[in-house]
Amino acid sequence: MRHSRPKTLKLVALLTLMATLSYVAGCTTENRGSPTPSSQAPSSGEQKSSEPPKDVFADLKACDLLEPITSSQGFDPVQVETYQSDNGCGTSKSRYGSVSAYLVPNAGITDLKLNGGTKSPTTIDGRDAVEIKGNAGKGSCMIGISVTATARATVSIAMANSGTSDEACSVVKTMAEQIAPKLPRVN
Repeated sequence: MRHSRPKTLKLVALLTLMATLSYVAGCTTENRGSPTPSSQAPSSGEQKSSEPPKDVFADLKACDLLEPITSSQGFDPVQVETYQSDNGCGTSKSRYGSVSAYLVPNAGITDLKLNGGTKSPTTIDGRDAVEIKGNAGKGSCMIGISVTATARATVSIAMANSGTSDEACSVVKTMAEQIAPKLPRVN
């Protein structure tokens, strides 16, 4: 019977070489000298967090903000909408028009599109905001309220045939002023 010690030593040497090459492959080549790991592994007590940033609106729902305003004015029951974000709400009133509100955790007021409207800076409840008059044609207006640089709330209205964009902006500004105090204040 043959003794297998030389094969065992070769296997140990091969495994050691592979482990060394694996370690060196994870090192940077930016600095000359001794190789250093390109990223430090977390210690046994640490855990790396790969969670996405938290939604600034948390459990706040757009329909909870819009419903008290529109129900008292004779609008239809509010319904969840998902045009600007997953947290939107809309309603309409016959011969008047439609209203919507959105909480957008991943886009600020600078990301709002004009869609043919005219954009003007304004302030709502001490917050930076923009008014976009005519964003959906005649008789429409949208107000975007800044919550953070990358999060906003919007309130918009599209009035029926007889409404003007100035009237729409007056109505939507009143609604935005009622919603803004309920939005989170982030320092």
